Amino acid sequence: MRYSLGGKQYKKTLGTSDEDQALQRAYEIWHEQSFRNKQGLSLDSHPFAEVAEEFIEKVVAEAERDERSKYHPIYWPPIIRRFPVGYFGDRPIETITTADIERYMEWRKTYWTTGPGLQVQKIRCEREDGRIFIRPAPRKVAALSTIKGEMVIIREIFEQAAKWGYCKPIIIPAVKARKKPDTRRPGFSPEEYERLLNKSLERISEPQQSVRLIKAKDGRVWTQSTLTGRVRSDRVRLHAYIEFMASSGLRPTEAKNLTWSNILRYRETKDLPLFQQDARLQVYGKSKHGDAVPLHGAIQALHMLWNIFVGEVGREPTDDDPVFADAQGRPILSFQRGLNALLKAADLERDQRGVKRTAYSLRHFYISQMLANNVSIHHVARNTRTSIAMIDKHYAQVNTEQIKDFLRPGEEDLMNEPKLLDDETYDEIALLERRLAELKAGATTERTADKLSQKYGGRRA
Repeated sequence: MRYSLGGKQYKKTLGTSDEDQALQRAYEIWHEQSFRNKQGLSLDSHPFAEVAEEFIEKVVAEAERDERSKYHPIYWPPIIRRFPVGYFGDRPIETITTADIERYMEWRKTYWTTGPGLQVQKIRCEREDGRIFIRPAPRKVAALSTIKGEMVIIREIFEQAAKWGYCKPIIIPAVKARKKPDTRRPGFSPEEYERLLNKSLERISEPQQSVRLIKAKDGRVWTQSTLTGRVRSDRVRLHAYIEFMASSGLRPTEAKNLTWSNILRYRETKDLPLFQQDARLQVYGKSKHGDAVPLHGAIQALHMLWNIFVGEVGREPTDDDPVFADAQGRPILSFQRGLNALLKAADLERDQRGVKRTAYSLRHFYISQMLANNVSIHHVARNTRTSIAMIDKHYAQVNTEQIKDFLRPGEEDLMNEPKLLDDETYDEIALLERRLAELKAGATTERTADKLSQKYGGRRA
């Protein structure tokens, strides 16, 4: 077909030998081109890749004229050629819609993990000073900030293409951050932890009830022991476990692996006065290992565990014996069942978000309390064998009420109740103020000076 529009002659192949089909396609092309002509759009189709290269030339020229930032012609061309050109290629720019941009953003996010970038091993980079270097290709999902920055470039490309008449303006979707799930570990407030300990002590102190009568639906009757010495010992062990974990910040796996050989300084100091007792922990588990300095609450827990072991096994623990051992001296693999029962009894099974508490919550409590007491986050991270980023993401859940004194620097004395002066001190201050007033007024009377001289042992004021 041949047709004239805008003072120019055009010739197009219809791609069919069927006359009726050719006539239909010719009318479709004619009406489409007539519409584009009325809208002031270019009658020629422009592949996206060609428009992108034309845009890059414009960016370089504007930067040379100081009409835009100098880093645009350095950093923008590689981004344009790798990502939008790699996705849209030679597709006519006038056919690209908002929906296509949405699909592009999803493709871009995983370019280096599951997309074409997976085949790229090295990236050639050029710095502003002209230096060129090679770096490994990233193997991660594109960050939100990266996508936002690149969408600024794509928005400019389509805005400029619309000004050139290559396409109609389209809406470029905004990059929105979806709300991240709350992944913080469920912990305890100081009041909740105190309630947990009180409930534990209450359960240990329950009166002895050795048997109770059980009646089954089928008529069978039998008796069952309720709170025997064994149950009481288990509850004491659980209480010691809670105090130890909340005073050391260990992971449950690390605590399970502890033997008495891993408890340093304890044997030598356990019979000394309280202020001289000490302990250090050699910790391993979760592919990490290191030394830990626990709070003194952990030493009291070790006393309980030591004494229970001696009472039930009939000897002192050796280096190979587990710290958390049952009545036969075998390692206790988990306290979760007993802890769940205690949490339920104390009405602390879940936190305010409804997340179920576990033994890990005691580690969270330790870290949060250390931060609330202004311990350096670097020191806390090292003592708990984790990273600062992990603490901030999962553990650093500090109640602002706990750190209120740090949030009011220099105002520590404002909330203290003022102290009333006694009569003697008040009279002394009044006498000094009177003397100062006389000196300022140039008074010649020595009456006040004599009183001060008598009061301060003959020295004249």
